[in-house]
Amino acid sequence: MSEAKNDGIITREVYYYKFKGEVNTEHVIKVAVRRALEIGSSALIVASETGRSALKAAKLLRDLNAGLKLVVVTHPPDETWGPRGKIPIGLRHPRNVKALRCLESLGAIIVQGTRPLAPTSRSLGWEQPLPEVIIDKVLSIFGQGVKIAIEASLMATDSGAVNRGDIVVSLGGTFKGLDAAIVAKTTYSYYFLKEYELLEIIAKPYYTKVKFPEYQDPTWKGNLERYYEEIKC
Repeated sequence: MSEAKNDGIITREVYYYKFKGEVNTEHVIKVAVRRALEIGSSALIVASETGRSALKAAKLLRDLNAGLKLVVVTHPPDETWGPRGKIPIGLRHPRNVKALRCLESLGAIIVQGTRPLAPTSRSLGWEQPLPEVIIDKVLSIFGQGVKIAIEASLMATDSGAVNRGDIVVSLGGTFKGLDAAIVAKTTYSYYFLKEYELLEIIAKPYYTKVKFPEYQDPTWKGNLERYYEEIKC
């Protein structure tokens, strides 16, 4: 990844994806890890509902012997829609615990907690004019993946897996898989609007609006069959 500095201008390579979703997972992990090592990031943060994306990141870090801390931020045990029925999400869901154990064996730190933009107040409705909803909708302008990457970095900081003020590389995605990576100076979620800094966008989908359910969106692409199969370490 090239970098040029001249008269106060910093130039970076940014990757824009034609499609959203799981099809971009391996590429975005590769460029995110490279960027994290270049800047000496304190951690690589990966949002992962089933562990599949996080395992790819963990194996790459192992193969590189990079010494970079991997923090995996996961969802509470639940289910989400899919083309052939519900897909279990959350690393502590019984069908995903194998991935959890594999990630732990590879040295990953697992974080599960309340999403800052989906607290108890959002049980009143995901479209209500609550402060968290407004922030969520504004961040979605950058795409679901960037929004989730921001939220994952806040959760990692709230948990103590990374420190307030750390420079981190964080990855998120649209529906399943990863399609966005950012560099951020992170903080606790209750200091978000005061202290958080999104320093760089490493990669994101070019078009950000999403049609629901996402797997029927013509701009989402990926192999969802693997999400109905047993997880392999």
